[in-house]
Amino acid sequence: MFDLHHYYGSDLEVSATGDLLVADATTTGEQRCYRRLLTNPAMTDSAGNVTASPDYTFAVDYGAGIGRRVGSPVDLPEITALIKAQMQLESGVSQSPIAPDVELISSGEVLGAVIRYTDANTGQPVILNFDVSQ
Repeated sequence: MFDLHHYYGSDLEVSATGDLLVADATTTGEQRCYRRLLTNPAMTDSAGNVTASPDYTFAVDYGAGIGRRVGSPVDLPEITALIKAQMQLESGVSQSPIAPDVELISSGEVLGAVIRYTDANTGQPVILNFDVSQ
């Protein structure tokens, strides 16, 4: 089964023939990584009460919620560990020869992430970049 060529937060794309553009295996993996990192899971307090609803109603634990951290103090080691853990849950991310490498750059009001991993389908290196305004 093919996935549509659709990056989180953008529109669907059309092929040269006018059909919806489908993604190859590597692009599908990239799209799924972005979606996982930017999707907000449910948040609960210490008593277990839901304090923020999840983006996906039927998968309340899905996602890293990186976007929800906008405006919060930046804890680089915590965010790095969160991204690594979430990336390792994606089937398109190879766990061998190495797990994903995450580099966070905090500069003024922008938090940037550079994530390097090996594509599980092709064995080729992949680099994801994104910025999250604080």
